[in-house]
Amino acid sequence: MTGKELVRLALGGGPGFLQLAVTNACNAHCRFCSFPHIPRSEWCMADPARLGRGLQAMQRAGIRYICYTGGEPLLYPGLLDSLAQARDLGLETLLVTNGALLSPQLIQDLQDVRLNTLIISIDAASEEAHDRHRGVPGLISHIKGILPLIQRAGLKAVASVTLSRLLDDLDALAGFVQDLGFKHLTFSYPLTGLDSSYLGFADHHLVNLSPEELDRRFCQILDLKNRSSLIILNPRVAVEEARRQLRGLSSRFPCLAGFKYFFADWRLEVFRCHFLGDTLGPLEEIDRLTPIRDSCNACSIDCYRDPSVFQYVAVSLADTLAAWRQGEFLRGFKTLFNPQNFVSLLSLLEGRHWVR
Repeated sequence: MTGKELVRLALGGGPGFLQLAVTNACNAHCRFCSFPHIPRSEWCMADPARLGRGLQAMQRAGIRYICYTGGEPLLYPGLLDSLAQARDLGLETLLVTNGALLSPQLIQDLQDVRLNTLIISIDAASEEAHDRHRGVPGLISHIKGILPLIQRAGLKAVASVTLSRLLDDLDALAGFVQDLGFKHLTFSYPLTGLDSSYLGFADHHLVNLSPEELDRRFCQILDLKNRSSLIILNPRVAVEEARRQLRGLSSRFPCLAGFKYFFADWRLEVFRCHFLGDTLGPLEEIDRLTPIRDSCNACSIDCYRDPSVFQYVAVSLADTLAAWRQGEFLRGFKTLFNPQNFVSLLSLLEGRHWVR
């Protein structure tokens, strides 16, 4: 990245992030997800040519992180080519998978296209419960066998766990994840309804948790962060923000979805996030979209809330510089010395395993 590009990113509040569902196809049968209900005849794959132009537009828009997801992204025929193009454009790449299609050759291929982080979904604290819920017999045994190859390839392996009623004991989960060979763990919050095209949700009793149940699990995450040798990637402040939202309190760190974070589906339509249904335009025009900063508080999705805490300090710095350029020095200093900037910086250090 050139010095000019670094200055442009700094003035714009830091790098952007986009979650891209390259397909709605999935080979698992999880009960708290709606992707398995899509019949094979309706499987859709992102158009490779449009996606290539979209990656170029993302680079122009200052987006530097892209997370490939689905459905199951390993079913997408153009995945490796897209990953290679993204890295050639200077984008950091992450990939979310259920792990069933990982093989020694594919891991070598992912290393060759310089994938940064491989996020593997884990649903329960036992092999039997996980495989039964995923509907893929032998999946945990396969993940355990393939993890050493992933780590030798230099890929960051992260276990991603959705909070659900499959998890009675987070200590047992942490032990199970460590036994599999993971060193990093991130928690996703349950989704029971979304207005976007994303289907990673279901109004199922496994994830239809009451506010009291959800708050109890948030407290367990905070406690686990203090005691576990696993690196829990959810920042403490973001978990506390989720607890505040459950109590109806205002957010101290406004969501940056629509400004720094976006979602695009297999039709390559850009949404500000998974939750809201309004489309912003095609991915090929993301560099021409008008940024949205309205302090939205409609959801508590960790994909947007966690990084919004990380990036608060970068956005504050950009706001400070903008105020000074306009001659509003007092406003600039107030923005620069906002105590939340220090909290954000500490959270960024806590979540440094996500960023480069």
